[in-house]
Amino acid sequence: MSLRDLLLVDDLTNKNNTIDEHIVTCPALKHGNENLMDIKWDCNFDIVPVIDNQSMLMGFIPKENIFNNAFKRYKKMSKYMEQLINSLYNGVVAINTEGIIVAFNPAAERILGNKRDEVIGKHISYVDPKMGLLETLETGKTSIGVKTEINGFTILSNRSPLMDGTNCVGAVGVFVDISDFERISYELDVNKALVRELNAIIESSYDGLYIVDNEGRVVRVNSAWEKICGFSREYVVGKTAKELVAGGCYDNSAAVLTLEKKETSTVMLEMTSGPKKGQKIIATGTPIFDEEGELKQVVVNVRDITTLENLKVQLEESRRLSKRYASELEEIRLQLYKMDDFVANSPEMQRVVELAVRVSQVDSTVIITGESGVGKEVIAKKIHLLSKRKNNSLIKINCGAIPENLLESELFGYEGGAFTGAKRDGKPGMFELASGGTLFLDEIGDLPLNLQVKLLRVLQEKEIVRVGGVKPIKVDTRIIAATNKDLTSMVRKGTFREDLFYRLNVVNIQIPPLRNRPEDLPQLISTILQNLNNKYGKNKKLTQPVVEKLLNYDWPGNIRELENTLERLVVLVNENNIQTKHLPEFLQDDSEINTNIVSLNGIIPLKKAVEEVEHQLLKRALREYGTTRKVAKILGVNQSTIVRKMQQYSIEKNDVSEHQDDAYLHLLRI
Repeated sequence: MSLRDLLLVDDLTNKNNTIDEHIVTCPALKHGNENLMDIKWDCNFDIVPVIDNQSMLMGFIPKENIFNNAFKRYKKMSKYMEQLINSLYNGVVAINTEGIIVAFNPAAERILGNKRDEVIGKHISYVDPKMGLLETLETGKTSIGVKTEINGFTILSNRSPLMDGTNCVGAVGVFVDISDFERISYELDVNKALVRELNAIIESSYDGLYIVDNEGRVVRVNSAWEKICGFSREYVVGKTAKELVAGGCYDNSAAVLTLEKKETSTVMLEMTSGPKKGQKIIATGTPIFDEEGELKQVVVNVRDITTLENLKVQLEESRRLSKRYASELEEIRLQLYKMDDFVANSPEMQRVVELAVRVSQVDSTVIITGESGVGKEVIAKKIHLLSKRKNNSLIKINCGAIPENLLESELFGYEGGAFTGAKRDGKPGMFELASGGTLFLDEIGDLPLNLQVKLLRVLQEKEIVRVGGVKPIKVDTRIIAATNKDLTSMVRKGTFREDLFYRLNVVNIQIPPLRNRPEDLPQLISTILQNLNNKYGKNKKLTQPVVEKLLNYDWPGNIRELENTLERLVVLVNENNIQTKHLPEFLQDDSEINTNIVSLNGIIPLKKAVEEVEHQLLKRALREYGTTRKVAKILGVNQSTIVRKMQQYSIEKNDVSEHQDDAYLHLLRI
């Protein structure tokens, strides 16, 4: 009989009962296949048979032993699960179907502020009704990521029903305090914003920025660095500064120098390859240290020197302009304070004064031309006084007033015994005496040809040789020459050396005759008369008719003739008011005046001579008669002809008449 059909004999002594009445079947346990934890007790037996694979009875297991073993295993499992729940960082709270708390781990204690012993067995509302577990128990639905505020904490919880098959037997809530997370998240957002801001600042920097770690490895470059150096950040990031130098990117590194010295370093470098090859760059490395003083990074600032060079050029240009403006202001100052005694109301003389001031600031050779008496020597003195040589000598020599046989020794000096009557020790010439200063050669057109050659040598070599001497003597002499002759015509005739002419004619100042600058005449008369009164202690004044005579005369002898005439009047006239009767005959006779209207300087082309005559005649007639109608009547032409000629020669009638009126008022105040 099989063990599964084994009969349990209830009472074998009862002979009235058969065995069949007491047969009860009991499922046997198969050895090796059954798990004690999975056994289901379908009947109430104290022992259970055990069979092998061939269904042969092997023995019996007491039910008590099975229950004791299961209890131990479940107890161990329960303790393990409790430890597992208690070790969770997240809080865990579980309730049964009546809302009574059955689980409450230490994390829940920490977050909710309640002790486990105080809440186990109590209703969930005792802890906090916001847990939502009662709602989960009621609906049987799971809720994920629910954020609530409990006891001042921000709680993020997941709530789930506890199911036994299809029956809900409770609810569990797993939650975490995310207050720290939110703070960290906020700080993270702030840091991200700061990083974005710093990135924007770095990228918007006009200077190139190049950052390496403490090993010299490039960790970052900005867009300006890429633009200045010509390499992409992908190419350089990860490489060391030494590798970039060794690889031929550039010939020097501020990063390497800063890492070695551990201090700010600046270098000049040149790009040796890439699209910016040959570019000059200035780079400054700045070390970054941590709290322990260890060098962590080096920030290199690079700048394209091309921009600096442009700024340098602009600065130099500004300095040049400032110097120029200062020079021009100095010229104006000199004109105001050192040319204030020089009469220059006319545009022609103002140009002369301006040119004289300008040329006084350099050592160029100057030649002054103009008729006799126009003031060539005065201009030469002004040039010297305004120059840097003003503290040294200004020596004048008239080349036409000294005999030819003496002129050479006067100019160049002589050695002792050079000729009969020479001093034993010799004598320095004008060039030596004027060394460091200015030599004024008046009437240079009268210089003999043989001396012209020697003068040319002095201008070229800056040295002279005395008469009778052989040793050259260096001289530092500025030459100002003057003449009333037409040197160009003399060069054509061969009476003046062409090479000397060009040596002298570096700057040509041509002084116009007095008749061509009537605007200057009133002030000249006033200035000369005042000087003469001061010189002789007089108080002479000019009457109106005298002023008219002086203004209407053409003064062929120019300023010298005017000075001599006024000096004669001041010295010889006994009365304080000078009248026309005191004037010399050439100023009293109108016919004489009329014959002196036209004055030509040398031989000039006929057409130019005719124009000069017309010009002078029109100006004289307008001064005397005032209107074009009267002038046309006197000259015997149409009024339209007079107007046309005035336009041709740029003669303004109002200017002439106003000049006349001003002259009267000015001179009559004297």
